[in-house]
Amino acid sequence: MSLFNLSGKKQDGDSFSEPTLPTRTIADTSLHNLPMLTEVVTGAGTSLSQALGEEETQQFLHRLETHLETLFTQRLGIRLEQLQRVVIDQALDELKAELPELLREALNEHLESR
Repeated sequence: MSLFNLSGKKQDGDSFSEPTLPTRTIADTSLHNLPMLTEVVTGAGTSLSQALGEEETQQFLHRLETHLETLFTQRLGIRLEQLQRVVIDQALDELKAELPELLREALNEHLESR
């Protein structure tokens, strides 16, 4: 596994086949003031525009968006499945706890209706 430094070049000296992307530091990182991903990429300045043409930039953003969407979907799906199992287990535990009383009530109502 190769490690990259902040300039986007491999540390082991191999050439990097794709243009390097600039980094951007965000001073205020409060949750209410985070920029959108497209703002970060397009706000990176002219170095991104110089490295990639407009069409290449749009293709890059689309691929990045698709990749992130896939990752989020997979992770959210896994988490949703885990939460569904917890909810089902809790519902079954509640039903098991209440079942004897429900059966007694149903039996009493049936006997009284005779």
